[in-house]
Amino acid sequence: MPSPDPPQRAETHVEPAPFGVRLAWRALAADEDRRDVAHALLASMLAPADPGSVRVTRQCPACGSSAHGAPVARLLNATASTSTSTADATSPPAPLISISYAPGLVAVGVAPAGALALGIDVELDSPSTRARIAEALGSARPPRAREMRGAVAAWTRLEAVAKARRAGLRGAYADASFTMLGDGTWRADPSPAGADDPAQALTFHGADRRITPTPNGASAILSLACAPRRPSAQSASPTTGSSGRASA
Repeated sequence: MPSPDPPQRAETHVEPAPFGVRLAWRALAADEDRRDVAHALLASMLAPADPGSVRVTRQCPACGSSAHGAPVARLLNATASTSTSTADATSPPAPLISISYAPGLVAVGVAPAGALALGIDVELDSPSTRARIAEALGSARPPRAREMRGAVAAWTRLEAVAKARRAGLRGAYADASFTMLGDGTWRADPSPAGADDPAQALTFHGADRRITPTPNGASAILSLACAPRRPSAQSASPTTGSSGRASA
């Protein structure tokens, strides 16, 4: 008997985004591991000629676990051992990366060379997501549809900035300060904690994108936050203007 055809996978979308960031996303099949898919997407972007040379690792700054934490990509040197430990020790870091998941969806981002920080977040734009956001923000009553217009994008911006700052939401939603710009992008101002933490002192430039992972499927909002330049090139003082800490 002829062998069965391999399962058909959803189309992978790879696109340039504002500020030199590259984004990729794909719908996730029920039999796929979301982390494996994310790593494969990153490998195809970082080393299309040799995706096997890319290693993605994590290390939690709090507990040291490799099971979670912000992802870091490294590219194997041509002479490096194929073992992960040797690769991590001898290989130069690849560009900054970020990974985000939503139900049935994987998205990844790659920062431009020289960027100081990157974070992305993706959420399905659905009634259940909007209700979950309202609950997370502590709404006293179910919001009306008109009130929730744009709520998913507001949340993904918070999450993207928090990932870029290596912070975490921790409930301080109201402290985030965003400025929407005329070209459709936005700016997140430095945090008051910037004097003690360089990551909090950065100004982040961001953008939102509505995506449809599968034809006729539910749409999602994908937000990115990037600090592509040195703080001195962004503003004379990192504490000038309104500021707030985005804890995502």
